[in-house]
Amino acid sequence: MASNTGDIIAGFVVLGLFLLAIVLAVAAVKAAANRNRKPQAEGSDLKNRIEALEMRVEKLENE
Repeated sequence: MASNTGDIIAGFVVLGLFLLAIVLAVAAVKAAANRNRKPQAEGSDLKNRIEALEMRVEKLENE
């Protein structure tokens, strides 16, 4: 089976475009995951939330 230089170049171009599509898809998924990630709650923020919940529980117990 004979192949010329044009066939080899076309094969590399098609393979390169396929790999580029895969890389772009992976980058898009990673970007979407980073955008949807919520920031970690800080210690003081978490402490304030716990205290607020404890106050609500006490209020409900008193009713």
